[in-house]
Amino acid sequence: MDRLVGDLVLPAWQGPHPVAVFVEGAGPGGRDQGSWPDRLAAAGIGSLAFDKPGCGESTGDWTQQTLRDRATEVLVAVDAIRALPEVDEQAVALIGGSQGAWVASLAAANSDDIAALVMSSGPAVGVLAQEFYRLGRQLPAHGFSRDEVSLAQALLRERLRRLLAGAHPEEVYAAEAACHNAPWYGFMPGTTPEEMAFVARVAGYDPVPVLAAIRCPLLALYGQDDVFIPVEESLRVLERTLAASRHEDHDMVVVPHADHGLRIFTGDGPTQLVYGHYSPGEIAPGVLELIVTWLDRRIGR
Repeated sequence: MDRLVGDLVLPAWQGPHPVAVFVEGAGPGGRDQGSWPDRLAAAGIGSLAFDKPGCGESTGDWTQQTLRDRATEVLVAVDAIRALPEVDEQAVALIGGSQGAWVASLAAANSDDIAALVMSSGPAVGVLAQEFYRLGRQLPAHGFSRDEVSLAQALLRERLRRLLAGAHPEEVYAAEAACHNAPWYGFMPGTTPEEMAFVARVAGYDPVPVLAAIRCPLLALYGQDDVFIPVEESLRVLERTLAASRHEDHDMVVVPHADHGLRIFTGDGPTQLVYGHYSPGEIAPGVLELIVTWLDRRIGR
């Protein structure tokens, strides 16, 4: 059995306290959330952040997990902190970023114990649509031609088709051998057999039924300059889905001039995205305050 290790940060005064659980995005991830825990604690909200399996002090291997595996893992962590006398068991929220927003929404859709959900840069479209969009934005920004973009997108479509049809990831990777040395291949989702296996585990994920099943309050945040996900399409899908499911308490915010991490450019001269992120950059003004205020109104005491 894997062992998750994390930090539970609570306000200095006596509880029980509401708590927000951080859900990491794609790739390796640790419990370091910067100033977030202190900001939340100052507002009277505790926080839990834990190392993904195989990262930091947690055991296991996140590369072997599906999104549903991760959602189950999050709910186990939620159950653990809800049992603590210092935690208000009726006031536990999730904060998920990027792929972590998919995981957090899955957890919220499958539990009545989640009091609120914050999705930061969470695509409301499936893997093909999201990655198709990303390649169409990132590759031209790095100087690749229209033909190269079209080739990469065609390869992506064929790759996902084969993986969803049950082809072994190593077989799919080997079939792409002619493209392995192409300069644009490094931008593909999964450039090794191991990474391809992870792509296979998430390739069929459809966020729409999950979003339709969410009943807790929801805050969705997007960066205006995000090149990883189709923001406008995600907003349309999210609004349409929540309206159809008669979801009553949700807010959608687009942060001006912000990237996928809700960061704005802070350097001199023309703004520049480095692999999709502003560098140098910092969290856009007001974002942290918005999230803390929104959470306080839903789970604060």
